[in-house]
Amino acid sequence: MITQIRGVLRAVGEESLTLGVDPFELEVLIPEHTRRQVQGKLGESVTLHTTFYIEGQAMGGRMNPRLIGFLSTVDREFFDTFCSVDGVGMRKALRAMVRPVREIARIIQEQDVKMLSTFPGIGEAMAERIVAKLRRKVGIFALIVNPDGTTSTPAATNGEAAHAEPDVVSDAYAALLAVGHSEMQARAMLDRALSGRKKFKSLSDLIEAIYQQEKS
Repeated sequence: MITQIRGVLRAVGEESLTLGVDPFELEVLIPEHTRRQVQGKLGESVTLHTTFYIEGQAMGGRMNPRLIGFLSTVDREFFDTFCSVDGVGMRKALRAMVRPVREIARIIQEQDVKMLSTFPGIGEAMAERIVAKLRRKVGIFALIVNPDGTTSTPAATNGEAAHAEPDVVSDAYAALLAVGHSEMQARAMLDRALSGRKKFKSLSDLIEAIYQQEKS
C-alpha cells in the first residue's frame, strides 16, 4: 500500500492531477477542494497522503485500481469516514469535498441538511443519510486547526479519573493533537470538558462535548 508520495506537479485536471515521480508520472484522483489548493503550484514539489480504491463492477466488469491523494492524513481519514455512508462512493465523496474538511464536518455536526444537500452529487435524501450516519463520528474533524494532520503521543490530563475512562481521555487527547491543537490547548480543552458533572463513557461523547464548548 502506498500511503504517501512526493513529486513534481505536472498537470491538474477536473478530478485528478499528474505527479512526476521519476521515472514515473502518476495520475492521482483528488477532492475538489484539494484541486483548488494545488492548481497554482504547477512545477512545484507536492506531497500527497494516499489511499487505493478499486473502481468497477465485481461481477463481469473491469476492476481499475485508483490512487487517491490528499494534502493531509486528516483529510484522508475524513474521506474514508465519508465513504462509509451507503450510497456515497469514492467519486461522489471526492466531488462533494468542495470545502475544507473542518467546514464539512461542522455542517454535518450541526445537522444542516439544507446546506449539505447543495454539495455536488448530494441531494436532500443523501444529506439526511449522511447526517444520520456521521453526526456522532465527525466531531473531531470539526475541531481541526492545522491542515498538516501532525500527531503526537497521548498524555494524561487533569481530572480524567473522575469523569471519563482513562482510555477515552487519552484517545481524545491524541485526536485533538492529530487535528492540529498543541499539547497545552488539548489539555485545556479536555480540562474544561471534564470539569463538569457529566461522565463520558465514549470518545464520541467527549469529542462532542468539546466541540459544543468551543462553539459557544
